[in-house]
Amino acid sequence: MRIIFVIALMLSIPFAGQGQWNPAASENGYSTRQATVSLQPSTLHRSVMGDHGLTLMIDSADDVLGIQFDLKYHPEELTFNSAASLLNDFMFDYKDKGNGIVRGLLFSISGEVINPDEIAQLIAFYFTPVSGFTGESSVEFTELILAGSNGTKITANANSFSIPSDSLIPERTSLNASYPNPFNPVTMINYDLSIEGSVQIMVYDALGRMVEQLVNDEQQAGSYEIRWDASRYSSGVYFLRMSAPNFTNTQKLLLVK
Repeated sequence: MRIIFVIALMLSIPFAGQGQWNPAASENGYSTRQATVSLQPSTLHRSVMGDHGLTLMIDSADDVLGIQFDLKYHPEELTFNSAASLLNDFMFDYKDKGNGIVRGLLFSISGEVINPDEIAQLIAFYFTPVSGFTGESSVEFTELILAGSNGTKITANANSFSIPSDSLIPERTSLNASYPNPFNPVTMINYDLSIEGSVQIMVYDALGRMVEQLVNDEQQAGSYEIRWDASRYSSGVYFLRMSAPNFTNTQKLLLVK
């Protein structure tokens, strides 16, 4: 299991009159009522792999039909992996613009509101901490547009949120699937440590002989990624063995040249 950080976008919207439109509540195409946005730690939503999350709360008096955003993170601390809509029958698209910016858009072609209930889970963002990172990392919305009824825009304020280092600690120690596998000649090895301790990662050939020691060190709890370059080895099956406090696991690797 890779430790994955999830930001679940959620709307908390106490609105009056589902689907109603009040012309007096709009000025120059914008709703005169402002939404309040905040990021908070949460265990309400976790990925299918059971990992940590943050929740974006938006308080609004208006129906919301769509959302467009630029999400900024620190690429020297976090790696963006993917994003996914948590709503069925809604259009969602996103793109990693580089330099720590993810741009996304969520809406309904049929014009349905995305907050039929007071709380609606919208989007999950998946991040992995950069190997060895143990500090705090912040995420923030540099652009955020909420689309209301009849083409109005709902203005919203959004604050940044700092992820404390304890939120980055995996729930359990694990040796994750190396990729690519089969490989030629380089594969990336990912593993999680739930507690600090001595870690050894070694590669053995099909005859049980150790051919390389990749890790032999005391490491803090966190998520790590290492690179094995097998350029000087022949094609065949190899075994990756990881030992850590209260944990031992072996993984088969196939080198194809």
